[in-house]
Amino acid sequence: MGENADKSGPHIFSRFDGDIGSFRELILDMGQLAVEQVALAAKAVSECDISAVSHVRNNYRSVVDMDMDLLESNINLLAIYQPLAIDLRYLVMLSRTAYDLERVQQEALRLADLAETHHVHRKSASSSAYSCAVFDDIPYLSEKVTCMLSKTLEAVAEGSEEVALEVARRPAELREANQGALRRLATFIMQDPRLVQPVIDATVALEGLGRVADHSIGIARNVIFAVSGKDVRHLNVLNLDRAFLRS
Repeated sequence: MGENADKSGPHIFSRFDGDIGSFRELILDMGQLAVEQVALAAKAVSECDISAVSHVRNNYRSVVDMDMDLLESNINLLAIYQPLAIDLRYLVMLSRTAYDLERVQQEALRLADLAETHHVHRKSASSSAYSCAVFDDIPYLSEKVTCMLSKTLEAVAEGSEEVALEVARRPAELREANQGALRRLATFIMQDPRLVQPVIDATVALEGLGRVADHSIGIARNVIFAVSGKDVRHLNVLNLDRAFLRS
């Protein structure tokens, strides 16, 4: 467990820390793969890269295997150790993290499917060279979202409520970037109505990246719960501080 979590003192089962550490490492491995999958799928959409689509789909099998291993490990940890207090909160946080990461992988898979659809549309479009500009905002948003997901994994690895709060406070920044991208997409349709389909594809891609960000924020809020015991899922984190979390 993270440094903050260790304040509860040594666990009566000497193997617990090692077993939950292994559980956490598997989740972090899954998380790193999720970051790579989202970045690769976004690249497939923005560059109409059909080879990247195949990589995303092939890697998803590894995700499914990890998810099944994590479910079994979670059941075993609960059955064997029956953890309480902060140990139980931490284990619940890890379990929810695994769920959110599996959802992130699903979004990467949807982006890959969208990239394949875009590839077909592009081949048949008379204005394909111009329509590529429709996807110019995807790499920028993808970088922001994958950075957020990586930061969230850092919060999980360190058991850090400070890092988790930093992630949970980012929605406004992403929302502004997303709205700017949508405004630019609207101008493409006004300039050339034939670009309706690529604009729809780009909009769907932006929505998918937005859902990845939502899952990252959900994980961050669960980290805060695990460390502080405060359920902040329905609170405005912009108004939270360490004094509240420690009260």
